Amino acid sequence: MIKAIAVDMDGTFLNSQSTYDHQRFAKVFRQLQEHNIQFVVASGNPIYQLQMAFPDYVNDLCFVAENGVECFDHGTMIYCGEIAPKAINGILKLHHDTPGSTFLLSGLHHAFAFKDEDPEFISRVRLHYPRMIMIDSLAEIDDKIVKLQMDVPGERTQEMQAKINHDFAGQLTAVSSGYGNMDLIVSGLHKATGLKALMKKHGWHSSEIMAFGDGQNDMTMLELAGESYAMANGDPRVIKLAKHLAPTNDENGVLSTIEKYLQQLD
Repeated sequence: MIKAIAVDMDGTFLNSQSTYDHQRFAKVFRQLQEHNIQFVVASGNPIYQLQMAFPDYVNDLCFVAENGVECFDHGTMIYCGEIAPKAINGILKLHHDTPGSTFLLSGLHHAFAFKDEDPEFISRVRLHYPRMIMIDSLAEIDDKIVKLQMDVPGERTQEMQAKINHDFAGQLTAVSSGYGNMDLIVSGLHKATGLKALMKKHGWHSSEIMAFGDGQNDMTMLELAGESYAMANGDPRVIKLAKHLAPTNDENGVLSTIEKYLQQLD
Protein backbone atom coordinates (compact mmCIF):
# COMPACT_ATOMS: atom_id res chain seq x y z
CA MET A 1 0.00 0.00 0.00
CA ILE A 2 1.15 3.52 -0.73
CA LYS A 3 2.23 5.51 2.34
CA ALA A 4 3.50 8.71 0.69
CA ILE A 5 2.83 10.56 -2.55
CA ALA A 6 5.54 12.95 -3.79
CA VAL A 7 4.67 15.52 -6.44
CA ASP A 8 6.69 18.03 -8.41
CA MET A 9 5.02 21.42 -8.81
CA ASP A 10 5.70 23.33 -12.08
CA GLY A 11 4.57 21.31 -15.07
CA THR A 12 3.24 18.55 -12.82
CA PHE A 13 0.87 19.53 -10.01
CA LEU A 14 0.44 23.12 -11.18
CA ASN A 15 -1.33 23.92 -14.43
CA SER A 16 -0.10 26.32 -17.12
CA GLN A 17 -1.45 29.24 -15.06
CA SER A 18 0.77 28.14 -12.15
CA THR A 19 -2.16 27.27 -9.91
CA TYR A 20 -4.26 24.22 -8.98
CA ASP A 21 -7.82 23.26 -8.11
CA HIS A 22 -7.83 24.11 -4.39
CA GLN A 23 -11.27 22.69 -3.71
CA ARG A 24 -10.47 19.40 -5.41
CA PHE A 25 -7.15 19.15 -3.60
CA ALA A 26 -8.83 19.75 -0.24
CA LYS A 27 -11.13 16.78 -0.86
CA VAL A 28 -8.29 14.54 -1.99
CA PHE A 29 -6.11 15.60 0.94
CA ARG A 30 -8.83 14.66 3.45
CA GLN A 31 -9.04 11.23 1.85
CA LEU A 32 -5.27 10.83 2.00
CA GLN A 33 -5.32 11.63 5.70
CA GLU A 34 -8.08 9.07 6.26
CA HIS A 35 -5.84 6.43 4.67
CA ASN A 36 -2.72 7.68 6.50
CA ILE A 37 -1.00 8.62 3.23
CA GLN A 38 1.46 11.51 3.45
CA PHE A 39 1.47 14.21 0.74
CA VAL A 40 5.01 15.36 -0.11
CA VAL A 41 5.74 18.46 -2.20
CA ALA A 42 9.03 17.95 -4.08
CA SER A 43 10.06 20.97 -6.12
CA GLY A 44 12.92 23.08 -7.36
CA ASN A 45 11.27 26.11 -5.76
CA PRO A 46 12.31 27.55 -2.36
CA ILE A 47 10.55 26.43 0.80
CA TYR A 48 8.86 29.76 1.48
CA GLN A 49 7.31 29.81 -2.00
CA LEU A 50 6.04 26.26 -1.63
CA GLN A 51 4.52 27.01 1.76
CA MET A 52 2.72 30.00 0.24
CA ALA A 53 1.13 27.60 -2.27
CA PHE A 54 -0.32 25.51 0.57
CA PRO A 55 -1.08 28.05 3.32
CA ASP A 56 -3.66 25.86 5.05
CA TYR A 57 -1.52 22.72 5.08
CA VAL A 58 2.03 23.83 5.95
CA ASN A 59 2.19 21.80 9.16
CA ASP A 60 0.51 18.78 7.58
CA LEU A 61 2.86 18.38 4.62
CA CYS A 62 6.42 17.32 3.92
CA PHE A 63 8.49 19.53 1.62
CA VAL A 64 11.54 18.62 -0.43
CA ALA A 65 12.52 22.06 -1.70
CA GLU A 66 15.21 23.51 -3.96
CA ASN A 67 15.52 20.18 -5.81
CA GLY A 68 16.40 18.31 -2.64
CA VAL A 69 18.70 20.81 -0.96
CA GLU A 70 16.08 21.49 1.73
CA CYS A 71 13.84 18.98 3.50
CA PHE A 72 11.03 19.80 5.94
CA ASP A 73 8.68 17.49 7.79
CA HIS A 74 5.47 18.99 9.19
CA GLY A 75 7.10 22.36 9.79
CA THR A 76 10.42 21.00 11.09
CA MET A 77 13.65 21.25 9.10
CA ILE A 78 15.27 17.85 8.55
CA TYR A 79 18.33 19.20 6.75
CA CYS A 80 19.51 22.09 4.57
CA GLY A 81 22.54 22.12 2.29
CA GLU A 82 24.73 25.12 1.51
CA ILE A 83 26.87 26.12 -1.48
CA ALA A 84 30.46 27.04 -0.70
CA PRO A 85 31.62 30.61 -1.52
CA LYS A 86 34.34 29.27 -3.86
CA ALA A 87 31.72 27.57 -6.03
CA ILE A 88 29.53 30.68 -6.03
CA ASN A 89 32.40 32.84 -7.23
CA GLY A 90 33.30 30.31 -9.90
CA ILE A 91 29.78 30.22 -11.32
CA LEU A 92 29.53 34.00 -11.17
CA LYS A 93 32.69 34.26 -13.31
CA LEU A 94 31.25 31.73 -15.76
CA HIS A 95 28.05 33.78 -15.93
CA HIS A 96 29.99 36.95 -16.73
CA ASP A 97 31.94 35.08 -19.43
CA THR A 98 28.80 33.69 -21.10
CA PRO A 99 26.89 36.05 -23.42
CA GLY A 100 23.13 36.00 -22.82
CA SER A 101 23.42 34.34 -19.42
CA THR A 102 21.20 35.29 -16.47
CA PHE A 103 21.94 34.49 -12.84
CA LEU A 104 20.42 34.46 -9.36
CA LEU A 105 21.27 33.08 -5.94
CA SER A 106 18.62 31.36 -3.86
CA GLY A 107 18.95 31.51 -0.09
CA LEU A 108 17.05 29.82 2.69
CA HIS A 109 15.05 32.99 3.36
CA HIS A 110 15.46 35.16 0.24
CA ALA A 111 16.65 35.12 -3.36
CA PHE A 112 19.25 37.55 -4.66
CA ALA A 113 19.89 39.00 -8.11
CA PHE A 114 22.16 41.78 -9.31
CA LYS A 115 20.63 45.16 -10.05
CA ASP A 116 21.95 45.12 -13.62
CA GLU A 117 20.26 41.79 -14.38
CA ASP A 118 17.86 41.46 -17.32
CA PRO A 119 14.50 42.97 -16.14
CA GLU A 120 12.53 40.41 -18.15
CA PHE A 121 14.35 37.59 -16.38
CA ILE A 122 13.67 39.13 -12.97
CA SER A 123 9.99 39.60 -13.79
CA ARG A 124 9.72 35.95 -14.83
CA VAL A 125 11.47 34.40 -11.84
CA ARG A 126 9.73 36.50 -9.19
CA LEU A 127 6.84 34.05 -9.48
CA HIS A 128 9.13 31.37 -8.07
CA TYR A 129 11.20 33.62 -5.82
CA PRO A 130 8.76 36.16 -4.32
CA ARG A 131 11.31 37.20 -1.68
CA MET A 132 13.71 38.71 -4.19
CA ILE A 133 16.36 41.21 -3.09
CA MET A 134 18.33 43.18 -5.67
CA ILE A 135 22.02 43.62 -4.81
CA ASP A 136 25.18 45.29 -6.14
CA SER A 137 27.63 42.71 -4.77
CA LEU A 138 27.84 39.34 -3.01
CA ALA A 139 28.99 41.15 0.14
CA GLU A 140 25.40 42.29 0.69
CA ILE A 141 24.11 38.74 1.11
CA ASP A 142 23.34 37.65 4.68
CA ASP A 143 21.74 34.28 4.10
CA LYS A 144 22.64 30.63 3.53
CA ILE A 145 22.87 30.11 -0.25
CA VAL A 146 21.30 26.78 -1.10
CA LYS A 147 20.96 26.94 -4.90
CA LEU A 148 22.07 28.95 -7.92
CA GLN A 149 20.07 29.45 -11.08
CA MET A 150 21.86 30.15 -14.33
CA ASP A 151 19.96 30.48 -17.59
CA VAL A 152 21.78 30.43 -20.91
CA PRO A 153 20.51 30.56 -24.51
CA GLY A 154 18.61 27.36 -25.22
CA GLU A 155 21.06 26.01 -27.76
CA ARG A 156 23.85 26.17 -25.15
CA THR A 157 21.99 24.58 -22.23
CA GLN A 158 23.33 21.04 -22.65
CA GLU A 159 26.86 22.29 -23.33
CA MET A 160 26.90 24.49 -20.21
CA GLN A 161 25.28 21.82 -18.07
CA ALA A 162 28.02 19.36 -19.04
CA LYS A 163 30.73 21.97 -18.43
CA ILE A 164 29.46 22.83 -14.95
CA ASN A 165 29.08 19.18 -13.98
CA HIS A 166 32.68 18.59 -15.11
CA ASP A 167 34.38 21.72 -13.80
CA PHE A 168 32.52 21.75 -10.46
CA ALA A 169 32.34 17.99 -9.89
CA GLY A 170 31.90 17.24 -6.20
CA GLN A 171 30.73 20.80 -5.54
CA LEU A 172 27.73 21.47 -7.76
CA THR A 173 25.37 19.51 -9.97
CA ALA A 174 23.51 21.28 -12.79
CA VAL A 175 20.01 19.97 -13.47
CA SER A 176 17.36 21.21 -15.87
CA SER A 177 13.75 21.67 -14.83
CA GLY A 178 12.60 21.48 -18.43
CA TYR A 179 11.92 25.22 -18.70
CA GLY A 180 15.19 26.27 -20.29
CA ASN A 181 16.95 27.02 -17.02
CA MET A 182 19.64 25.27 -15.03
CA ASP A 183 19.44 24.81 -11.27
CA LEU A 184 22.87 24.39 -9.69
CA ILE A 185 22.58 22.46 -6.46
CA VAL A 186 24.94 20.96 -3.91
CA SER A 187 26.45 17.77 -5.31
CA GLY A 188 24.96 14.67 -3.74
CA LEU A 189 21.65 16.35 -2.95
CA HIS A 190 18.57 15.85 -5.12
CA LYS A 191 14.89 15.06 -4.75
CA ALA A 192 15.58 11.41 -3.93
CA THR A 193 17.84 12.58 -1.07
CA GLY A 194 14.92 14.37 0.53
CA LEU A 195 12.59 11.43 0.02
CA LYS A 196 15.13 9.05 1.55
CA ALA A 197 15.43 11.28 4.62
CA LEU A 198 11.64 11.22 5.03
CA MET A 199 11.53 7.47 4.38
CA LYS A 200 14.07 6.91 7.14
CA LYS A 201 12.18 9.09 9.60
CA HIS A 202 8.77 7.59 8.91
CA GLY A 203 9.75 4.01 8.13
CA TRP A 204 8.52 4.05 4.54
CA HIS A 205 9.87 1.68 1.90
CA SER A 206 10.49 2.78 -1.69
CA SER A 207 7.75 0.39 -2.84
CA GLU A 208 5.33 2.44 -0.72
CA ILE A 209 6.13 5.72 -2.51
CA MET A 210 4.15 7.13 -5.43
CA ALA A 211 5.82 10.01 -7.29
CA PHE A 212 4.89 12.38 -10.13
CA GLY A 213 7.22 14.51 -12.27
CA ASP A 214 7.81 16.03 -15.68
CA GLY A 215 11.42 17.27 -15.80
CA GLN A 216 14.98 16.04 -15.55
CA ASN A 217 15.19 17.20 -11.94
CA ASP A 218 12.43 14.70 -11.07
CA MET A 219 14.24 11.64 -12.36
CA THR A 220 15.99 10.64 -9.14
CA MET A 221 12.76 10.51 -7.16
CA LEU A 222 10.96 8.69 -9.98
CA GLU A 223 13.74 6.09 -9.99
CA LEU A 224 13.33 5.70 -6.23
CA ALA A 225 9.54 5.45 -6.11
CA GLY A 226 7.84 2.10 -6.43
CA GLU A 227 5.03 3.74 -8.41
CA SER A 228 6.41 6.44 -10.70
CA TYR A 229 4.32 8.62 -13.00
CA ALA A 230 5.54 10.91 -15.76
CA MET A 231 3.20 13.63 -16.91
CA ALA A 232 2.02 13.33 -20.52
CA ASN A 233 3.47 16.83 -21.06
CA GLY A 234 6.83 15.78 -19.62
CA ASP A 235 10.35 15.46 -20.95
CA PRO A 236 10.67 12.37 -23.21
CA ARG A 237 13.48 11.08 -20.97
CA VAL A 238 11.17 11.25 -17.96
CA ILE A 239 8.35 9.50 -19.82
CA LYS A 240 10.74 6.72 -20.79
CA LEU A 241 11.98 6.33 -17.21
CA ALA A 242 8.66 6.31 -15.34
CA LYS A 243 6.56 3.18 -14.94
CA HIS A 244 3.28 4.95 -15.70
CA LEU A 245 1.95 7.93 -17.65
CA ALA A 246 -0.40 10.46 -16.05
CA PRO A 247 -2.61 12.96 -17.90
CA THR A 248 -1.10 16.42 -18.44
CA ASN A 249 -0.83 19.05 -15.75
CA ASP A 250 -3.60 21.02 -17.46
CA GLU A 251 -5.85 17.96 -17.14
CA ASN A 252 -5.30 17.70 -13.37
CA GLY A 253 -3.24 14.60 -14.05
CA VAL A 254 -1.88 14.27 -10.52
CA LEU A 255 -5.21 14.65 -8.73
CA SER A 256 -7.12 12.43 -11.15
CA THR A 257 -4.52 9.67 -10.79
CA ILE A 258 -4.58 9.91 -6.99
CA GLU A 259 -8.39 9.84 -7.03
CA LYS A 260 -8.35 6.62 -9.06
CA TYR A 261 -5.94 5.06 -6.58
CA LEU A 262 -8.08 6.09 -3.62
CA GLN A 263 -11.15 4.57 -5.24
CA GLN A 264 -9.38 1.22 -5.23
CA LEU A 265 -8.92 1.49 -1.47
CA ASP A 266 -12.59 2.18 -0.68
